[in-house]
Amino acid sequence: MINFPSLPKVVLLFSIIFSCNYNVFSQTTYNIDDPESLRDVIYQPGDVIILKNGVYETDERMRFLGSGTAENPVTFRAETPGGVVFTGGPRLTIGGETDNSGAVIATGAYLIVDGFHWKGGYGASNFIEFRNGNNYANHSTLQNCVIDGLGIDPDDLKEDLADGQITKHRWVVLYGTYNTVINCSFMNKVSAGAIVLGEYAYNAFPDGDDGANNSCAEVGHIVMNNYFYNFGKIEDLYGRKPDGSPLSNAGDSETIRMGTSSYQMVNSNATVSNNYFVQSDGENEIITNKSKGNTYTNNTFRRCRGSLVLRHGSYATVQGNYFLGENVDGTGGIRITDSNHTITNNYIQDCITVMEQAKWNNGITFIGGSANADIACSSDDVSNGYQKTENITVSNNTIVNTNAPLFYNEDKGSTDPTGTVSNNLIYFADNYPNITDVISGDSETAYTNMGTALTYQGNVYTGTNLGATNANFSEETNITATANGEIFTFSGTGTTGKGADMGENTPITDAMVGHGIGACFTDNLGASITNGDCTIQVSESLTVSSLPTLTSDAASYTISVSANVSWTAASNDAWITLDTNSGTGDTTVSITVTQNTDASNRTGSVTFTQDAGGDDIVRTLTITQSGADLTDLYDLINTGTGLPTDKVTVHSFSKENSSKSEFATNSLDKDSDTEWTADDGSILSGDYKGDGEYVIYNLGSTYKLALIQFSTTNKSDAFGFQILVSTTGTEDADFSRILPTSGDLLLTATNTTDFNQYQINTNATYVKVVGYGRFNSDGDKRKSAWSAIKEIEFYKTSTLSLKDPVLNTKITVYPNPTSRILNVKADNQNINLVTLYNINGKKVLESKNNQQKTAVNVDVSKLSKGTYFVVISDINNAKTSKTVIIK
Repeated sequence: MINFPSLPKVVLLFSIIFSCNYNVFSQTTYNIDDPESLRDVIYQPGDVIILKNGVYETDERMRFLGSGTAENPVTFRAETPGGVVFTGGPRLTIGGETDNSGAVIATGAYLIVDGFHWKGGYGASNFIEFRNGNNYANHSTLQNCVIDGLGIDPDDLKEDLADGQITKHRWVVLYGTYNTVINCSFMNKVSAGAIVLGEYAYNAFPDGDDGANNSCAEVGHIVMNNYFYNFGKIEDLYGRKPDGSPLSNAGDSETIRMGTSSYQMVNSNATVSNNYFVQSDGENEIITNKSKGNTYTNNTFRRCRGSLVLRHGSYATVQGNYFLGENVDGTGGIRITDSNHTITNNYIQDCITVMEQAKWNNGITFIGGSANADIACSSDDVSNGYQKTENITVSNNTIVNTNAPLFYNEDKGSTDPTGTVSNNLIYFADNYPNITDVISGDSETAYTNMGTALTYQGNVYTGTNLGATNANFSEETNITATANGEIFTFSGTGTTGKGADMGENTPITDAMVGHGIGACFTDNLGASITNGDCTIQVSESLTVSSLPTLTSDAASYTISVSANVSWTAASNDAWITLDTNSGTGDTTVSITVTQNTDASNRTGSVTFTQDAGGDDIVRTLTITQSGADLTDLYDLINTGTGLPTDKVTVHSFSKENSSKSEFATNSLDKDSDTEWTADDGSILSGDYKGDGEYVIYNLGSTYKLALIQFSTTNKSDAFGFQILVSTTGTEDADFSRILPTSGDLLLTATNTTDFNQYQINTNATYVKVVGYGRFNSDGDKRKSAWSAIKEIEFYKTSTLSLKDPVLNTKITVYPNPTSRILNVKADNQNINLVTLYNINGKKVLESKNNQQKTAVNVDVSKLSKGTYFVVISDINNAKTSKTVIIK
């Protein structure tokens, strides 16, 4: 076996290893000399079918049906690798079989196809497919095979071009689950249609679209160590329609597509790893992601006119890939749509796009879509549109001499992408001819319109201008680029921890084809070789699924670890704990987070590290937890219980629409079907609004107000309000305006009846809400004189009031400090309620004693470490407080 030091270290996947001598356990060996006779037997575990070497001109479909096991797969192979050549383009079916009654004759599991060479002939739709009708293959493998130059029947081509379309042939179609395409070479494709397609319609709905949704079940395909060469761009091969528009099907020519738009919610969790793409130009989406949870790692793209495109589906991982454009026009890196993606440690070099595809193929392209993102696997409410780009991580990527390193594309919408762009390194050499700004877009305002909601941290660049105002990009003029083969390593001020850490992973080259990449019996141009390495090897891998943005509550979540190595895991933040800290292979890890008691989001991480002795793979899971709901942080004053406990009333109002029973008191009745409305007078001279119509609310006491929220009727124009407070009286001179804090009007959300929330910090006895009608989006032109409030709620700071009666009994709180259980005991008084507040006065935990005992045990294990105030109340609301430390 030939060893190549630039290849990553590998482990052997014993169930699919076949070297040239083919020493494999067999229950029965079938030696055949006619491909069509493959279908004569339903094969059993351990069977081996050997097709005699030779050139076969047949174009008849071959059917490979059987039942293997992990220990004893069924193998259909050439007598020697590459010794069987198919010149007539025979199709291949891999799968199971049922009889007329539906009884299973063959499971379609653990079937292996090995060592065949398809060269020439005419292709067909679904040329090799992992199914026999509705009997799908599972855990089955296509390995060490070559498909080279399948053509289009001239009559079909002529007819299709006359109809303005192009024939679509899909070469390998993956149905079922956990199927593998490994060490194969796919060359010289001239038809539309993907080379490798994950077809998920039947994963999503096995019984048809009217059946049960099975999209949450994992698919788990693997596409690894393959070679993709010279997929001709359809437009270059066949031109366009007479009107200049693309031929139909021309845009369905990805090299690899995982999923479809209609079934983007499927939990694919497929791995596309260590593949070599050269001149894969079929269309400008080389790889298209259209399902959830896929991993694209350690691939090399060379002179490919297109990008790796996250088109539909969330939670993709794009890591450790090389994009080497070699200054070919139309080459690109990564394009991002949808949510919760992790794009890290990728190296992009010499990709240029200066012609019509420039807004699609750049270094890293952000799309401002508008359709709903992260479609739940249990839902089929999908869209063919461009999803919003949300909660993405783009970190530690290196972009070298590449047009438009960070590009913002408004073509499909301008919804602001969200997430983090951090520690990326952008480098342009002196006098580079295709230099551009680091930040650019398809309009002069694209970055301003859709790029500013991302969080930028620690990015560095040199050799060009930034192109925007962003303090989180540092220009470092003394970065040194050192050649390491065809790529560069970087040193100098500000480069520590910046850019891609590629580890031992170097770019795949032409010389590796036949020796660990692609099939073992042809070189990078398809010529026969005899010194190839026919051992099937699986690279070391460690991937970790992602988590969506978590709620603020303390809770536990599971993530999947997919690995063929041993690993350890460690939390980097105290509020994150794990139930499993090490493992070998695949497992599920439970991650527990404490309650986030702050109103803002927080971010932490867990690091998964391969055990020493291998490729030293490190994966970081970033965890984002939402801030607490503002209404959970404060105490509601007007609870809707009425007098005397709920003392908020309408003191007075300027006007109400009594003819429709739209009274001011409706805004306090906790009924969202009623409202207060009033129409303002004429617009005042020199102004754009009238004098306003108001409601004054009496809070019944003086409070430290922390939050006001109110809802309006569902209108397409924003309502304009002002909010004022007083602690002395209700005359105009008594009130001071608190909202808006800038500008003239508080403009509410449109097309919703949800609450508009406003945090404040002021004392108030009376609150005056003044409505001026509805206004345009700029807030300077009135569209309607009518104002409306459905419900209004007032919240106070959650602290112990000096007016509360004191609980006159001895209270013992122990242990203090504590990390798990806090015991609260009263000498001679029943405890009704125990409430914990953080040092900012925000309520973080409440425990009610329904049994009315003198002792209460409170579980504080989910709280963060720190100092807290414990307020103990009896049934009469008499209170006392203690200070405790959570350790």
